[in-house]
Amino acid sequence: MIDMTLGKNSHKITLKPFSFFSYSLVTTTYVFIGLLLCQVAMLFVTQSYNALVNVFTSVFSSVLVEMIFYYINRNNFMYRESWKTCIIHGLIVGLMTPASYSAMALFFVSFFVLMIGRYVIGSFYNSWVNLSALTICVLYFLNPEAFPAIAITSQELQSRNSALYLIRSGAVDINAYDSAITEFLNNHIFSFFGVSIPDGYVSLFWDNGFDIPAFRFNFITLISSIVIFSLELVDYIIPVCFITVYLVLVRIFASYLSGGPAFQGDVLLALLTGGTLFSTLYILQWFGTTPVTRSGKIYYGIISGIIGFLIIGFGLSPAGFVFMVLAMNLISIVIQVLENKKVDMHVERNLMERLRSQKDDLK
Repeated sequence: MIDMTLGKNSHKITLKPFSFFSYSLVTTTYVFIGLLLCQVAMLFVTQSYNALVNVFTSVFSSVLVEMIFYYINRNNFMYRESWKTCIIHGLIVGLMTPASYSAMALFFVSFFVLMIGRYVIGSFYNSWVNLSALTICVLYFLNPEAFPAIAITSQELQSRNSALYLIRSGAVDINAYDSAITEFLNNHIFSFFGVSIPDGYVSLFWDNGFDIPAFRFNFITLISSIVIFSLELVDYIIPVCFITVYLVLVRIFASYLSGGPAFQGDVLLALLTGGTLFSTLYILQWFGTTPVTRSGKIYYGIISGIIGFLIIGFGLSPAGFVFMVLAMNLISIVIQVLENKKVDMHVERNLMERLRSQKDDLK
């Protein structure tokens, strides 16, 4: 590094050969861990001890699997640096598991799924299958009753404000400060637009009290997404395409499929009740499971939005998103094969053109 000072202007000439246009994987994993720990902190604040036990159990099983692989491959740098990714995996699985699920069953299922996955599929950060989604799917198959379905009738789904029926039915825990915040928002913000919101929506957005922790703190998830996308830690193409397609389909067909008119589906119900925000941010585009080209990501996001609507439906499914992710992992392979063929054709075409131009120059 050479520092040359000319008057008030300081100029630096660096001999470093590389420039980085995005954060490293290490930095990305640290940020993800910090944001997921915000969700865990909210479980402490709300005294959700059963959920905390499941989170710690999942993280412990994930770290234990990583420790075993570390001692087997201790000379491999890749395994020495993957412990942070396994912590992210453990946090996601713990937050996606219902608080009422047996911690002992969670430990053994998570441990064996990860162990088998590591031998058959690969490590946490370069596997073509999302091991977090696979673990939740196995937990669901072993005990589907532990994943509580959100009860709402087809007649209520025909309403433009289906979430309001869910709130009034008692499915959403109304926080003590809900009325005060709602009144403040109506008097000082929404009144300028001539609208108002009823009691309960603040609780639905802040902490809806659902049994699955990842479904609860939508405000924390929204702030986390702003941090991640503003820092450009992950690409926004897939989440934006998925959310757009999924919500458009919900808006057009959700009420219609329940016997009501079209273009009346409740997008807030779809976003805030089934862990859609959390799963889109942390599960949909796990490392190594998505296409790499811009067009491939657009196709991936659009297809995932369509399949997501077919599987998740109105956003009330307790485990539909993870099944959609596993389906998209298979589709992603096809997209990546087409990507490689497109790249090969492009390279071959450019090479042939250069060869022809060189032949013409020789003539």
